[in-house]
Amino acid sequence: MHKFTLIKKSILIIIMITMVGLGTGCTIFLIPTPDQTGTVHINIANEDWYYDIYLDSYSNYLGTTDVYGQKTFYDIPTGYCTFYAVDDTGLYSGQKTQYIHSGINFVDIYVYYNY
Repeated sequence: MHKFTLIKKSILIIIMITMVGLGTGCTIFLIPTPDQTGTVHINIANEDWYYDIYLDSYSNYLGTTDVYGQKTFYDIPTGYCTFYAVDDTGLYSGQKTQYIHSGINFVDIYVYYNY
């Protein structure tokens, strides 16, 4: 009976040391996580000009397209995103909501005259 109690105590000590090691950061477990960003290629579908591109609100500026209305953006969060496009004069704008997945995404935005 004494031998069984000694084995139980030994197992309990090993479990406690393992738990303390996990709690103090001495042991590191690396769990791979899926990529949660994607690459988005913006194309202004019906216009060639410079457009400022915003993500999900006009306060989150991503960058400006080239003269052909195209630009690629990296590290865009996955899920549904709304992209806003406004030309440099503010006369033309448009938006597009699209699901972004990890990998390459193509987003065509149609712009219209605001006045």
